[in-house]
Amino acid sequence: MSSLLSCKSPLTKACMGLTDPRYDPAISNNLIDQDSIWKEFSGYWGPEERIYADVGGKPRVPRFYNPNTKSGWPYRSDKMMVFRSIKVDGTRYTQKAFYFYEPAPAAFCELTPPEGLLNTVGDGVCGENGNFQFIEDFGTASYEKDGTIDLVWKNQGPDSDETAGPPKSKSSTLAPADNYGVFAYTDMGFFNVAETFTFSGENRGFLLATATATKHQPSDENFERIVSSSLSSRMPDESSFMLALKKAFDDHNVEASRVPGWVTDEEVLPKCIGNTCPDEDYLCSEGKDPNCSVSPYTEPSASLNGAGFAVIILGVLSVVGVVFYFINRHIVNKQKERYRIRFAEQIAEELGHKGSIEQLSCDDLAKEFHRIDESGDGSISKEELYEFISSGKAGVMSDHDFNALFKSLDLDGNGEINFLEFCAFMALCGQSCPHGAARRLSMAPEEIAKLIDEKKIN
Repeated sequence: MSSLLSCKSPLTKACMGLTDPRYDPAISNNLIDQDSIWKEFSGYWGPEERIYADVGGKPRVPRFYNPNTKSGWPYRSDKMMVFRSIKVDGTRYTQKAFYFYEPAPAAFCELTPPEGLLNTVGDGVCGENGNFQFIEDFGTASYEKDGTIDLVWKNQGPDSDETAGPPKSKSSTLAPADNYGVFAYTDMGFFNVAETFTFSGENRGFLLATATATKHQPSDENFERIVSSSLSSRMPDESSFMLALKKAFDDHNVEASRVPGWVTDEEVLPKCIGNTCPDEDYLCSEGKDPNCSVSPYTEPSASLNGAGFAVIILGVLSVVGVVFYFINRHIVNKQKERYRIRFAEQIAEELGHKGSIEQLSCDDLAKEFHRIDESGDGSISKEELYEFISSGKAGVMSDHDFNALFKSLDLDGNGEINFLEFCAFMALCGQSCPHGAARRLSMAPEEIAKLIDEKKIN
């Protein structure tokens, strides 16, 4: 029955979607519809000079590179230049961030690397060539419909801290921070980052980013706490962004073999920078894009409220009452028919009539009427009929059955039975009697008039 009900009915519990947007199908899954901050966040940003420091504000220093574990970064690490391309389209989010590092300082390059470690990555020369890395994030809107973005795929590289696939983090989200910016959080267990992007400047054309990160547990001897800050401006379009990227590769003297082909060929920004990117099936299944997957927040089947239960109960009781009424009426009518037939048959027996009831004449009926009317006042009272019934001439009958019989005879309900009512009752009995034993007893108006003239009817 619940499939026939609507939670919008006054007889059902209110729709959950009225108070919880997650259950309301009318609320859009699209991010910009949920929070306009994503429209402002989208675009091209840079150049962004990002300053890094370790615990206590001490600048980060280069670290020798381990080609086996692909860890360490032998370039200037306290400062970098960052460019961001951010796109929010419907329920999808993509960010491509490019980090440019200056060559390591001479003091670092003069150090002899430990065995198995290098002071450069690839074919570059320490102190002469800089380097770059990128981070490519893919995200989808969440089922919460609160503007939150779940990051579902990350590409990072090349060479150091490489990754391609679902985030290794326990949690990786972006969320609107009131009307002024965006909050990003990544929890990877051993590495946690909390970053806030705030709009500033005239027409909100600048993006201030501040971040705090921890690496390893505080009790670990390798524990690091990293803080960073940057300020970037909005770039007008993709062409400006691509020209700025090409210039950054040149300015940081990135070794030619490490420069992506789409940069040297001056192509447009690729949809996928990493070796692999999520396809549509992944974004809908594992990525749980709400536009192509089933939300766990589906409006449950409507259920009756107190008023609904009351209406149903009253309806059932009404139906039961009507059915009982007609069943009882049918039983009572059948009982009345039996009483009428038995009474008429007893009248016929009293008269010594051997034929069918329909053969009784008006004289016969008048004779029996006056026999029952002991007072001779022209009508049969309830007491007189009871006296006749109690004599056993009409069979044994209970008080309840007698009352039903009298009511059937007393058509006008005045408490007495006149001859016309007596004749009408006998005619009805004729209709109810079985074939051959009781047929319709008719009485022509002239016969009734004759009886009145002869004083047989008062």
